[in-house]
Amino acid sequence: SHLAGLGDHDSVEKELFRTQTYEISKIYKFRDLLAALPIVSSTEGIAGSRFYLGEPSIDLGWEYGLVNLAAFLAQCMKETIQYDACDENNWDVVDGQYPLSNACGQLGQSYQDYVCPPGEEHMACEFDPDMTIEATTHATWYGAPPPLFCAPRTEERPHTGVWDYNYWCHNPWNDPPESCDVYEGQKAGRFDNGAAKPSRAGRTDVEGCCWWGRGVIQTTGLCNFGKLNYYLG
Repeated sequence: SHLAGLGDHDSVEKELFRTQTYEISKIYKFRDLLAALPIVSSTEGIAGSRFYLGEPSIDLGWEYGLVNLAAFLAQCMKETIQYDACDENNWDVVDGQYPLSNACGQLGQSYQDYVCPPGEEHMACEFDPDMTIEATTHATWYGAPPPLFCAPRTEERPHTGVWDYNYWCHNPWNDPPESCDVYEGQKAGRFDNGAAKPSRAGRTDVEGCCWWGRGVIQTTGLCNFGKLNYYLG
């Protein structure tokens, strides 16, 4: 009931769902949050856990709930809303470059190794080295890296290199002509797979590296995606 006082959709989105460029998020909507909260805050919750929205039996219980909601939204803003991103961006710079193998894990992580603890293995996703996926969102600054992707190693692509964000890609006078066509709105940059470039964790390929962060709080890894599928279908 205390959710009714949170305001109308437009005013909340203008104040709380704004990106770094001061635009309203196209991905994250207040109406979706309102639809989800009654489910995740119910007595049953999900997997035995529930989102805390306060208790009517204690003084100012609803205010404690709103503080928890505010903390959650602050984390969401830090993770994704400010970038209007669903998929994790390629942002970890190694030796002044953006390795394509950052899809496997950034800041020295290995997302595919995030497995479930004993007793929960049945919920984990199966590792598939032949999986091929491309992210749907990416950073949009001048020369920004394209969406993360995963694909098997092949004879034609035994390793991955870097995204050359300084490259001027609009060269219609070249033979053959070049254009900025890796992603919509691209202003600069190109793939450079001339030499293997390791990520901070040492990966020089993207085989099986399909477990980068997705969603408003960046669900990551075999176990977390598996649990999400297990409980939400």
